[in-house]
Amino acid sequence: MCPRCGSPVPLRRSFNPASKPFCARCGWNLDRAEARLGGKSSVVKLLPIGVAAVGLLFLFTSTRANSPFIFIVPALFALIALLPLWSYNSVQKAIAAAKLTVNPALAQCQPPLDPSLQMLQSLPRPRQVRFRFQGSLGAVAIVVVAVLGLTAFFLAGAQAHRRNIHGNKDSFTILLPLVFMLFVFVFLMAVPLFREKRNLPLLRDGELALARVVAQQTIQQGKTSSSKIDYEFKTNTGQSTRNSCRDLTNAVFEDMTIAVFYDALDPSKNIAACATYLKIVDSFQ
Repeated sequence: MCPRCGSPVPLRRSFNPASKPFCARCGWNLDRAEARLGGKSSVVKLLPIGVAAVGLLFLFTSTRANSPFIFIVPALFALIALLPLWSYNSVQKAIAAAKLTVNPALAQCQPPLDPSLQMLQSLPRPRQVRFRFQGSLGAVAIVVVAVLGLTAFFLAGAQAHRRNIHGNKDSFTILLPLVFMLFVFVFLMAVPLFREKRNLPLLRDGELALARVVAQQTIQQGKTSSSKIDYEFKTNTGQSTRNSCRDLTNAVFEDMTIAVFYDALDPSKNIAACATYLKIVDSFQ
């Protein structure tokens, strides 16, 4: 939702996690989205050249191998490689169209709050807090559970075959890989649970403030990327506090309003709702 006029805003980041959303109605974030898109223009322009070079290489190889099926490989490669180019052109057209129709006068002084923020304001303390799987942790959990299921399936078949041949001898040895995978899964889940233990009192009994996001950037860490935000809020006594954190939702940008929980005695101890795996739920849920 646009933080200025309240209009729904699409998140155009299918093939570019660093892109920024913008509002085509009031112009929120339009300049930032255009600047971020311009920073990728040189890379996108070189992409067709790279695709053509790889295609020529596969074409030369296929003619020497006399195999018509090898043409499928460069075709699939070109399709996957040109998807970012299609995404870039679609966002570029959307920005150009928005610049012609945008009306900054539609921005409201006090845009409507997100329903989730209204719900948090209405909940009494102590709040009910649950652990949630999201972002990279959710992806890791899904992959590990899938691997555990497949490993258990194949090991069960292998153990049954081994039992038919050798009886019950060394029946536990073949289960060692499954035990190792279970240990890895428990370790991966225990680390964030232990880390979130210190945030639990803030979400359950801490003061609630509505913070404004003043900056957002995408941090590249090897082959993965994460969103970092800077936010500021005022306590009940009027003290202004600023902090930065990692946005686990990858859906928070400049000028947005987010929920922050802080210690009334020490506001420097605070946590944004988008930076924790803990979730506050309604008591009726």
